[in-house]
Amino acid sequence: MSSGTIWKATQSWLDARLPEMKRDLVALADQNSGSYNLPGLLSVAGWLETWFDSLNASFQRVNLPARKRVTDLGELESVETGPLLRWDFRPEASRRVLLMIHYDTVFDSEHEFQICQDLEADRMQGPGVADAKGGIVVIRNALLALQENNWSPKIGWTVVLNPDEEVGSQCSTPYLNEIARDFEFGLLFEPSLPTGELVSTRKGSGNFDLVVRGKAAHAGRHFDEGRNAVALLSQIFAELHQLNGQREGTTINLGSIQGGGPVNVVPELAVGRLNARMLDQESMNWFEEQLRRIVEEANSLDGFHVELYGEITSPPKQKSAGMQQLMHLLEDIYQEEFDQTLQWKSTGGVCDGNKLAAAGLPNIDTLGPTGDGLHSSKEWVQVSSLAKQAKLIAWVLLRFDASGKSLLEN
Repeated sequence: MSSGTIWKATQSWLDARLPEMKRDLVALADQNSGSYNLPGLLSVAGWLETWFDSLNASFQRVNLPARKRVTDLGELESVETGPLLRWDFRPEASRRVLLMIHYDTVFDSEHEFQICQDLEADRMQGPGVADAKGGIVVIRNALLALQENNWSPKIGWTVVLNPDEEVGSQCSTPYLNEIARDFEFGLLFEPSLPTGELVSTRKGSGNFDLVVRGKAAHAGRHFDEGRNAVALLSQIFAELHQLNGQREGTTINLGSIQGGGPVNVVPELAVGRLNARMLDQESMNWFEEQLRRIVEEANSLDGFHVELYGEITSPPKQKSAGMQQLMHLLEDIYQEEFDQTLQWKSTGGVCDGNKLAAAGLPNIDTLGPTGDGLHSSKEWVQVSSLAKQAKLIAWVLLRFDASGKSLLEN
């Protein structure tokens, strides 16, 4: 059967499938899988394993190492995460595509936002419906549609769902770095933007923790003997804040300070948390040098010890040759099949697309359904976009399969 015939049958199948896609998304989003809810992650992983079983693919459950987190007491603790889930179809193929998204959300088990509800005819609200459980529904239905309509590909595909993207993918990044070389390109399913654009380039981002240790003392009798950790951390934060505006696109957000207690005691401990974002590698290097300098100067002060944790976990994502080829492919499909001009937008947000691009894998990372209100109790998804995006992915795979050549070949 020709790719054109399969494409027409796939379109009709996906249109008819939309009510079931919505029901599946409700069933998935109504299950809490907050990044710190290990029982919820394990339960949803089991549900996904069963739900993907209709695809003719081999399955692996990959146990990931625990991640490290700095507590408010300045101590390192280990936090367990859920398993990474992987399905492979024709892994022996010389030309392979990675389809990936996360199944964790930002909503913990105690959050008030737990259940989906309709807002209007084509809009549904719910935890993770756009970010990114809607993307999981798109992946499964695009592949299932091709399978149901007798697609016999020469290429191979792999689906990866990870459990820790919303907390930086610390546990899954080494695995992603290892497998990136196995694929020609990646399709990631963060939500497309609310006005329909897809993301092209992204800033880099890193989270950092500063632990300042001083010396406690009576604020009245022995004030001069104390070393005020809150005061020093405040000075460090003031210096970091002054870095804003010194390089275009580089921002440092001072997120929180914990420390101190009774006001008649000089505080001996303070913990600060910050996020830094930058446009390019040069700015990333500049910020890291400035941060190290400020910490070293603070550590030279008598009676203080400053510990720095964290790193740039998501390098800036810029347009590689492979990414530009992918962008052109999607632009052609939008014009030919949907009679639309695809628009692109840069963003300061980050995702696993940053990490895979840094590992050498060209990717487009906003192929999930249209939605907005992310990370809030107003998160919504455009229901019809589930079918539209599944059609897009099916046609990308059909076109790549039929081409018989590498993405980077002219």
